[in-house]
Amino acid sequence: MRHTIEMPYIRYEPEQLTGRLRQRHTVFVPFEALVETLVLWQSRRCMRRQMARDMRSFNEAMFEDAGTTREEAEREVRKPFWRD
Repeated sequence: MRHTIEMPYIRYEPEQLTGRLRQRHTVFVPFEALVETLVLWQSRRCMRRQMARDMRSFNEAMFEDAGTTREEAEREVRKPFWRD
């Protein structure tokens, strides 16, 4: 069984889609903001994973030089990526 679309196909430019979405939804998150948020979350995740790997070789003097303690660094590493 084949399905057919009764309406004509309309190709919208990105600006037109943005306008149409804003008309339909009172809360609108632009695509660029979504991408920026995802990139931020990914960078936090990578940074915290790298920090967790590096912490294993740090001694207390190195934490002191960085102005933190091992406990504070471990707390930062355990944070979910969506938390600042």
